[in-house]
This record gives sequence, C-alpha cells and structure tokens, in this order.
Amino acid sequence: MQPEDELKSLKRGLRAVLLINDLGSVTISELGRRLELPRTTAERVLRTLESEMFVERDPVTKRFFLTSRVRALSHGYSDESWIAHVATPLLFETTRRIGWPLGIATPLGERMSLRVTTDPATSMNIHRRHIGSEIAMARSSSGQVFLAFLDDVQRSEMLALLRRSDDPGQAVARDETRMAYLLDEVRRRGYSFGIDDGRERSVSVPIFADGKIKAVLLMMFIASAISYARIVEDFVPKLRAMAASIEADAFVETAARDD
Repeated sequence: MQPEDELKSLKRGLRAVLLINDLGSVTISELGRRLELPRTTAERVLRTLESEMFVERDPVTKRFFLTSRVRALSHGYSDESWIAHVATPLLFETTRRIGWPLGIATPLGERMSLRVTTDPATSMNIHRRHIGSEIAMARSSSGQVFLAFLDDVQRSEMLALLRRSDDPGQAVARDETRMAYLLDEVRRRGYSFGIDDGRERSVSVPIFADGKIKAVLLMMFIASAISYARIVEDFVPKLRAMAASIEADAFVETAARDD
C-alpha cells in the first residue's frame, strides 16, 4: 500500500487503542503528547472511539478507558488483560472514595507486573508502583497471593523456579519451611501484606476465573500513615468485594459475547 492510500484517521484510532491498552487509561493531553498529535486531533480521535463505544470517559478524572467492545476485536485477548481493563473504572471510582491507590498485578516470569494503577487519581506519588513496574514474586503481597492460590502442581513448579533464581528478592523462597507457612497463612486469611519493610507497602487479594487465580488486586499505602489492623478491618473487606465484582463483570461479559 502506498502512503497516500493509508487512512490516517484509522491509523490514529488504532494507535490510540494500543496506547490505552498499554497504559490502562489516558487523558486527551496524554494521548496528544504520546502520539505527537495536536490537542484538537487527539480529542477528535478519542471522541470518535467514544461514539463507537470502544472507549468511555470518566467524568471526574477525565480519563478514557477501553470498553468491553474492544474484546470483540480479538479472541486471543488474554483473561488477565481483560480483567485489567474491566477493573480500571471501578478502581478509579473506589480510589476517589478511599484515597489510597489501587492496582491489578499479574505474573510475568518470576515477578509480578502492575497492569493498572490508580496512583494518578491520588495526591500521593508512589513512583515505584507505576504501570509496568515489577516486583519479586516471593516477597511481594501480590506474588504471595498468586502463589498461595495456584493449584498444587503449578505452585510447586513456580516455587522450584524461584528457589533457583539469583534475584535477591526471591531469597525467601529458598527457605521452604518459611515459604510454606507464609502461603498457608495467605490461603487461610485470603490476603497478604507480603514481606516489605519499606515506606511504601501493599495488601493484596486474589481475582479468580473459573476457579483459577488469574490476577491480584492490591491497595498501596504508606506504612506510617495507617496500621495493618485498620487495613484488615476497613479495607480488606472492600478489596474482597471489589475482586468479586471484577470477576462477575469480566466473565459475565465474556460469556455473553461467546454465546
């Protein structure tokens, strides 16, 4: 195809969808800056996608998110990716109420990768937890939740991989007795704070699909600002309810599409 035959507006729209897929959400200004488009053009691209119901706009944060219609573009779109996109509006809405940033993490090799974060909607800047940031599976709250709720065979294989890792963050996995105890406690309680002695910490709960863990929902917080006891009492129930809502929204829509 010759360059003059290409549809520039279509290319811009597809690039916008890919960018939102990577970032989780964008504002008009962010889209313009990332794609090197004038603001008026960026707004026109997003408004066109909105009119076709491929994106929706949060009226408070003014951020645009992909909608369920995007899933129809590809049967190869993973459950983990779809969970992140379905969850994003709910995460931003909840963050506005509770004040703490939320995120969705999924496994990436021997680490957990943050797929969505609502940090931009808070007054805090938890910089090490930006979209795409990774953290060691063995010590992180999200990683311990993921490991705890794997089936026995998968968990055994993953723990064997972590024990062979030269990543210092995976060192706890080499203490098999301690790791087994930690994961037993996560399964019993249904949540994890991980092993983190830094200023920025997190608490995580599982997100399931068809009885299997697919992703992890986490809330990030400043250790000096709130106690573990208050988090367990006030916020863990909210996280569990959110996880159930995400499971229902993500997979009811998937079933309706596939019928």
